[in-house]
Amino acid sequence: MCFTVCRLKIWSPHKGDVVTDAADLIPALPDITDDLGTAIEHVRAYGCARLAGALSEEEVGELRETIHAEAAKDLADDNDHIYSDGSNQRVWALFNRGESFLKLAEHPTALALMESCLGPDVRMSNLSANITGPGGGAMTPHWDQDWAARPWPQALAAHVIWMVDEFTEENGATLVAPGSHLLDGPPPEGSMVPATGPAGTALVIDGRIWHGTGANRSAGSPRTGVLAYYCRPYIRQQENFQLSMAPSVLESLSPARRDFYGFGFYEYLNMISGPPRDLDRY
Repeated sequence: MCFTVCRLKIWSPHKGDVVTDAADLIPALPDITDDLGTAIEHVRAYGCARLAGALSEEEVGELRETIHAEAAKDLADDNDHIYSDGSNQRVWALFNRGESFLKLAEHPTALALMESCLGPDVRMSNLSANITGPGGGAMTPHWDQDWAARPWPQALAAHVIWMVDEFTEENGATLVAPGSHLLDGPPPEGSMVPATGPAGTALVIDGRIWHGTGANRSAGSPRTGVLAYYCRPYIRQQENFQLSMAPSVLESLSPARRDFYGFGFYEYLNMISGPPRDLDRY
């Protein structure tokens, strides 16, 4: 592995709540892999991973066609989320836009990767798509769990970013700072690198990783990605599914899917007029 040396405060999971100031090693982005076990190890060590071949060419083709059709529909309905001077478009609430997105959210590979950093019983926090067009500017770097007070000894949320198009440095591939999940603040300038990969790759980002969308400097290559955002079962979800999920979709959910989207009872959380009557009492 290649490392860059810098001085930063680092969170030490082996020392409890101790934060030390020392010369720390910020690792380079791990190689892209097609092995799930290796990707899981990369997430643990680097806070991010790229798993190639997670979706087939046919699957990404169908996703791309559907996302762009939904983006056009939002524009026609004057319900679009255009930003970056008109170059980029966010397509929200994919859970209301077809069974293919519901299945993508519970893709076995995605869930295995999420459980490796969030533990069992992960919940869907949000599901959206981002289309970055030529001329689209870079996003302000951020964390995906900066709504939580530090210290962050563990990930509370995490993303699987599905590369529906090839992610290249030129078309604005997501920028990540590998290893920044162990820091108590932003990494030094120059730490962020483009997480490139072929279409069908799953980019995994621990919620503590410093990252952001890159600038699309291509002449004519829009870049599409699906952002599947997950959280631990006791964390408030980003999307208020109770209000935003279409009634027809909600009615169609199986009990397991209802739990996945946060509608179920969990460890004395999310009660409705008290816990279930047949629940074992402590």
